Amino acid sequence: MSISADAMNAENPSELRRLEAAEREYIRTLYLDHYPAMQRYAYHLGFYGEAVDDWLQETFLVAIRRIDLLKDCKNPGAYLMRILRNVIGNALRSMKYAERIAEELCILEAGEGEAHPDESDPAALYRGLIDNEELSLLLRFYLEGWSQKDLARELGIDVEACKKRIQRAKAHLKTAMERDGLR
Repeated sequence: MSISADAMNAENPSELRRLEAAEREYIRTLYLDHYPAMQRYAYHLGFYGEAVDDWLQETFLVAIRRIDLLKDCKNPGAYLMRILRNVIGNALRSMKYAERIAEELCILEAGEGEAHPDESDPAALYRGLIDNEELSLLLRFYLEGWSQKDLARELGIDVEACKKRIQRAKAHLKTAMERDGLR
């Protein structure tokens, strides 16, 4: 395992503490048992190279930070996979955000317009923060005045399911905005 003791105890000591010998052996065993499957999972998703190695290392750093929860877990392999999915999701969101910023900078440099989307166009303003389907649902409900009943009919679901989708979309947008410092 290539996670050094210095890395485990550096930077933010409140998050990381020195692991006891039994905890180090526990992490080492988990690493040896689950690393290949986690790597295959990332490959199955279509990711290769250094990014996968970085994500796997970050997964184990998170596991070390949460060693007490991990030791109490009935299925530590599933817990590690959940951490890996979150790490990959966070990395992809960061890449998408960076890509959006790069596109805006290219537009600005080319002199094709403003770098920031028109504030009067909510679709342009919030694009890339959440899934396009969720954004479309929120725009139709809040800006275009569609009723939950009409949206449910269009989506082919019942009104309660539509209400839940709207709530989830709002929560996702709020989380994305807070993450990006837009609130």
